[in-house]
Amino acid sequence: MINEISRILEEFRSCFSRRAAFKWFVVVIFGFMVRLDHHGVSSFVRWLCIKPRLYTSLLSFFRASSWDLKTIMHRWWQIVLSSSVPLITIDGRLLLGGDGIKISKEAEKMPGVKKLHQESDNSGKAPYIYGHHHGVIGILAGWVKKTVLYSPCAEPHEGVEALRKLQDKVEPIVNGRSKVSVTTLMAAMAGELVSVVGKSCIIVLDAYFAVGPVFSILQQIVDSQGKRLIHVVTRAKSNVVAYEDPPPKTGRPGRPRKYGAKLCLMDLFESMAEQFEQTTITLYGQCKDVSFLCMDLIWRPIGEKVRFVLVLDGSERFILMCSDLDLLPYDIIRAYSYRFKIEVSFKVLKHLMGAFFYRFWTSAWPRIGTQNQSDLSSKEDPRSRRLIQEAAGAIEAFMNFGCIATGILQIISLTFHETVWGKYLGWLRTVTSTIPSEEVVRSVVQHEYYHNFFVFRNSAIYRIIMSKNRKTADSAIPLAA
Repeated sequence: MINEISRILEEFRSCFSRRAAFKWFVVVIFGFMVRLDHHGVSSFVRWLCIKPRLYTSLLSFFRASSWDLKTIMHRWWQIVLSSSVPLITIDGRLLLGGDGIKISKEAEKMPGVKKLHQESDNSGKAPYIYGHHHGVIGILAGWVKKTVLYSPCAEPHEGVEALRKLQDKVEPIVNGRSKVSVTTLMAAMAGELVSVVGKSCIIVLDAYFAVGPVFSILQQIVDSQGKRLIHVVTRAKSNVVAYEDPPPKTGRPGRPRKYGAKLCLMDLFESMAEQFEQTTITLYGQCKDVSFLCMDLIWRPIGEKVRFVLVLDGSERFILMCSDLDLLPYDIIRAYSYRFKIEVSFKVLKHLMGAFFYRFWTSAWPRIGTQNQSDLSSKEDPRSRRLIQEAAGAIEAFMNFGCIATGILQIISLTFHETVWGKYLGWLRTVTSTIPSEEVVRSVVQHEYYHNFFVFRNSAIYRIIMSKNRKTADSAIPLAA
């Protein structure tokens, strides 16, 4: 397994113009896997026994100009597609999952921190927090009883308009005008991923992203032959309305009607109950009976037809939307059933890998005070802008390096599951799948690093870490006279 991790990391060598930067990259990725706390960059130094004087060099790596995060992520997605991991497909297309996560950050000098509203039924959560809102997208992979959000990637998505200009990022275009919002940035992020992958995909989103700009942006993602590369499946809002086809032209003067009769879709569960069809859908290896009604109606936010699927699952009623009018209702329901895997991925990234426990800041960032977000209009000098840009880039790099480490653990889990179980020394009260979780794989990697060093020392990772490891003479306690 350690040799497989070394092989994967070696494929990133071409992304770095300097060998020293590549070595720090290996240290960070492997540090995510073996560290036993989530105390920022210092945990890599502590658990890999790196020389303390190199801590500043490790911090400088995240702000270095010898590598580009976009190039690294593009290379990562190519590695993902070339691996032997079974990817979930629907109608021959890859299935993507995306959502946003809000991370509490109280540091006043951390770029991008703003006041965020939390919508939750949990009384233990505050209605408002100061922090970051990140968008996360990944590819769904695995088998029937073991599905994971594979190869996730993350990006700040709320309150980053001025910050994106400092980073020279391209703004999403909607109807010929730039529009920066949480929904448009998620759509643009998905479009970039699909453009690099080069394969037809379906992205599954929740009702928050059931807005016109998301459908419009994804409609622009096409291949060299003009064929659309990505379609969206999302849950509709409860107050969604749509329109039937307009009546035929009568020949009378005046502009013809663009829309037909207006329909409140939630009312159709009662008025068209007799037209619902029964079907049995296999979800997570279990058969489930549901009723559905499929209708292709005009959705006013984009002025085009969208496939609406009204689903009746026991006492629960919900409406799904799909931009592909040829996708079967059965496949639309099955695609949306995988959306919850993004929540499992958030748990892994946050609590297991600590991908969101970064602590990068800069004194150039203006204090937020009592405002909703910091005002960057006063930071016009080149030095302040450069420091803010570097700190924001370090935050994004830290998150995505944690995502890469998670993806490598998933490759090991899905490809070498028998080897992992053979080396696992822990105990699970209930084993629900033959495919080990990321936590089990991480435990095995930690054990090989800390307790089975004879096997680990034959890998390339060993040579890189040992070149930065503390020498015995440096850590020896001076003898008293």
